Order: sequence, then structure tokens, then C-alpha cells
Amino acid sequence: MSDLETPVGPMSPVTESANTDTPKTPNAPEPQEEALPIIECLCTAECTSVSGRSTLTYAIGRHPDQTLHLRIVSNSGGGMFCGDWASGDRIDALVAGGHELTSRSFHALHPGKSINTGGFVMSALRDLGLIRLNPENSRHHVHVEGMGFARVALAAVSKASSADVHVSKPHKGRKPRFPRPLPKGRD
Repeated sequence: MSDLETPVGPMSPVTESANTDTPKTPNAPEPQEEALPIIECLCTAECTSVSGRSTLTYAIGRHPDQTLHLRIVSNSGGGMFCGDWASGDRIDALVAGGHELTSRSFHALHPGKSINTGGFVMSALRDLGLIRLNPENSRHHVHVEGMGFARVALAAVSKASSADVHVSKPHKGRKPRFPRPLPKGRD
């Protein structure tokens, strides 16, 4: 008899196998997830990527402890990026300590995340005025002396809030059109 023709016998009852999970004690509290800090978005702005092939949107936010943060919000080019907030203090430490800043310099802000994020953060910081192209080597950026992340971020927030104030102008258009009456016999 082949294996395909072997009659199937009655099923044996399933026995419990040894449980490899750690036993739960009824009085032990369950581990709770650490609450993430809520960062209030103060403004968003757009800039071009380092390559110039896409438009990036970045945000400046404030933590409840009043520290400022930066994050990349979107990329029109479709490349992946990390959307986590980066502390302004960490940005200042990276920028002030580096004389030849490249996109790789900013990978330390989001270790283990998308490689694009470093270049996108660098583009946002260049747009804010914290760094600029090195005149001696166009592949590197340098820190703009006297600038800190808090200073350029607050200037951007101020600029964005003044741009949001709109002065209403009187309407100068055509007279409103009223619908024509329907011909007789049509209701």
C-alpha cells in the first residue's frame, strides 16, 4: 500500500505541550509603554533637497520643556526618510563640532533609520541659515558663525507667523449673477 492509500486512523487527543512562556503572576503589574513626549508643531516650511530633485517639507516644534526640535515631514520625490523629531541641542552639537559637514554627519540624529534623512536634515538646516556651502569645497557645508538652532528656528517661526496674517481687501469683482427665470411652461 502506498502512502497515499494508507488509511487514516482516529485522531489522538491533543496533549498540552510544555509552555515556554514566562509564567504570569496575578499580582505583577503589566509593563506599560513609555509615553512619548508631545512636541507642538510651531511651523512648517519647504526647501529643495541637496540634489535639487525634490521639495522637502520640514517642521519646527517645541517640547513642553521649551526645547526646540526639527523633523522632516514630506518629500515630493518619494524617497524614504525618518519622520522623528531631532533635538535642537543635538543639532547644535553636530554643527558646531563639524568643519566639513556632509549628509553623513547628520546620520547621528537618527541612527539606524533611512540614509536619506541625513541629507534632508542638512537641506532644512541650510534653508534655515544654520549652515552654508563651504566656499572652498562645494561637497561640504560649514556652520554659519554666531548662529544656533534656537536662533534660526525662532526666526523661521516668526517669519511664518507674520506670513499667516492676511489683510482682507475689499472685493473688486463682477456683480453677482442671478439665475435667469425659466421659460414659461418649465418649472
